Amino acid sequence: MARRHPRAPLVAVAAVVAIAGSVGVAAPAAAVDPASHVPPVEAPVLDPFRAPSSPWEPGNRGLEYATVEGTAIRATAAGTVVFAGPVAGQRHVTVLHPDGIRTSYSFLTDIAVVVGQRVDQGQVLGEAGPGFHLGARRGDAYFDPASLFEAGPVQVHLVAFEVPPGFGARGERSALAQLVGGVGDLVGGAAAWTFDRAADGVGLAGAWLREHGSEVLRTVAHYAVPYPIRLATALVDAAVDAHRVASRACTPEAVAVEPSSERRLVVRVGGLGSTSEDAAIDDLDLAGLGYHPDDAARFSYAGGTTPPRGSSFAGLPATAYDSDDSQTDLWASGAALADLVEGAVAQNPGPPIDLLAHSQGGLVVRVAIIELADRHGHAWVSRHLGAVVTLATPHSGADLATAIGAQQTTVAGDRALEVGQWLTGLDADAASPAQLSEVSDFQLELRDRWAEVAGLVEVTSIAARGDVVVPVPRTEVAGAQQVVVSVDGLRAHDALPGSEEALREVALALSDRAPSCRSFDAALRDHLQGNAISLVEDAFGSAAWGWSATRGIFTG
Repeated sequence: MARRHPRAPLVAVAAVVAIAGSVGVAAPAAAVDPASHVPPVEAPVLDPFRAPSSPWEPGNRGLEYATVEGTAIRATAAGTVVFAGPVAGQRHVTVLHPDGIRTSYSFLTDIAVVVGQRVDQGQVLGEAGPGFHLGARRGDAYFDPASLFEAGPVQVHLVAFEVPPGFGARGERSALAQLVGGVGDLVGGAAAWTFDRAADGVGLAGAWLREHGSEVLRTVAHYAVPYPIRLATALVDAAVDAHRVASRACTPEAVAVEPSSERRLVVRVGGLGSTSEDAAIDDLDLAGLGYHPDDAARFSYAGGTTPPRGSSFAGLPATAYDSDDSQTDLWASGAALADLVEGAVAQNPGPPIDLLAHSQGGLVVRVAIIELADRHGHAWVSRHLGAVVTLATPHSGADLATAIGAQQTTVAGDRALEVGQWLTGLDADAASPAQLSEVSDFQLELRDRWAEVAGLVEVTSIAARGDVVVPVPRTEVAGAQQVVVSVDGLRAHDALPGSEEALREVALALSDRAPSCRSFDAALRDHLQGNAISLVEDAFGSAAWGWSATRGIFTG
């Protein structure tokens, strides 16, 4: 979902699959100086640390506090936020402290920090629900967090992870999943308990399931539908969609679209792999849409807007960003966009703010709308936001991202992805690429939360007929008007914003007019071609996953 990607150095990935049966529970005792840590909340401990008797046995790897909803959760010590987002549908924050210890704050209802942010001791990280879990680990082992708060240096016993969590965002997600448990833990743990007792070495399969259980279950369900059924469904869907398009209210092609004379502010949002200097959304002709240069800005994934920007945004932060910044957690990026919209409204309370986004940027926009509705209520959103137009956005995930996510669950597949990272500059282990999968936790949560705000603003989703990055079916989203334009070719994804066809549809959306008319035959071709691309990519993803899974699990 990027525009252009510079090559990046090959990053070595430590793909370690634990031989769980041979890993001891207790590691050597280590001294921890508790002077720099304080409890994260004033609440009684409901369930103390209980080390499991073996890596696969149940236990409590941290402290569970009896909090009430809305309780402020604070950092135990100064540090840097290395994870902030959802895991298995629950929100978590992880802070890396100068002493090398990582503290994890789990089951939050709201997150107040972003990845990379420096926090002080006692700074609010988020709010807890009716229950909050604190974990602490050093390296690849966790220990009793209560030892951080006891008087004087104490000896703590480190308990090894069942599966080494690895590095980066993916490693943090793995560590958190093992720390607090989840669907994958239950499935993998039960399988591992059986396998470990059935034969030597089969615990390897249990370890693999333990780390990836939830994702694997959803991926299996996704790829399990027989292709004759998929094909029949795709044909029916294409015919139904074509009939809907041909029979809806429309604007004849012969009708010219004049730019609106009303003053409107516009914020553009780039996609995955974009930078402050290069994004496909920049190809959209703002002047042709009637925007004054002073009223235009582009969102920066590093916060605020990118420089330069119109004078209407002059009082807001202006920061450059690179490709890595566009690969961070989409919940955090959406919150940053919500901050930008708030600031723009405060400086310009009169005109509405339009949001125009390409690819991943459309998901960031939806998260921002959810965030703004949470902060200010539905009426505020309807009053201050104008039109929302997304171009080539994977609203229901992307088939290629699903295939990449499936590959990451195997040793062989994960190694193969290193080549793709070297070619594209994108990190498959980063937060947002994983969130673009159709079966990701992010997609599940976004779908549910979007249902609460769909309809607050007019949303138009524009797709390119020949887009091989985000096929037509993946651009559909509840409450939005879907429009497909005749843009084909391998570069259709990046070429869409600069096309004359897309420019006309954006102009129609901004003027609150119906999309261009499309005959049944033309619409049927649009949707048949898009569904065919999606089916081919799913077939490729399923076959590649089956091959790498066999090699990765049984011979890896």
